[in-house]
Amino acid sequence: MSRRIRTIKPEILDDDKTASLSHVAWRLFVSGLTLSDDHGNLRAGATYLLGQVFHSCPATDTETIHRAVDELVEAALWQVYTVRGQTYAHIRGWSKHQRIDNAGK
Repeated sequence: MSRRIRTIKPEILDDDKTASLSHVAWRLFVSGLTLSDDHGNLRAGATYLLGQVFHSCPATDTETIHRAVDELVEAALWQVYTVRGQTYAHIRGWSKHQRIDNAGK
């Protein structure tokens, strides 16, 4: 695993897009910041996210994850795409909010 440092600015709490997210979508959004690569891309399959983000929340299921991902897309925070059958997300505005020195390929 690469050594990454991610920052979350306090202004995120004042943002209208993030303030209106459900609890599950909020947790998914913030966790996505830590799971993403140096370019703001992350695996976004429901099973993967369930295991990585909600491993200690037995009441959460893949349908809840699907709804939260849809919520992030509707809020224009994530852009979801598929490559060879694998679902990924790109965090919109990534380069505006994260400074990455020596980004990987």
